[in-house]
Amino acid sequence: MNDVLDLDALRHLRAVIGGSTDDLMELVEEFVATLPRQIEDMRVQSKNGDLTALRITTHSCKSNARDLGALDLSSLCAELEMACAAGQAMRVEPLVKEIEPAAQAALDGYARLEPADV
Repeated sequence: MNDVLDLDALRHLRAVIGGSTDDLMELVEEFVATLPRQIEDMRVQSKNGDLTALRITTHSCKSNARDLGALDLSSLCAELEMACAAGQAMRVEPLVKEIEPAAQAALDGYARLEPADV
């Protein structure tokens, strides 16, 4: 049982990409491989006050997290993306700090994910 990931979202994505569990697991592996770098980029962009770059990084993470069933992470990224777009610089760093444990929880969830789950 995976209490961090929305398995229905993963099953939906599997259907959208043609039904191959192997292809789905490749997408998961790619996301898992890139997520730590995205989070690090968010930290740096937040500290540098680069809201444009942060919004772009966050948008990508949000969309991938949503498609791959990490809904808590996706929701926090959506909130950060909106804060960046609105120029709400004071909200950025606290949101990045909220995203970090959500990203780790997602990574932990993917580590427990078995092909038979989806």
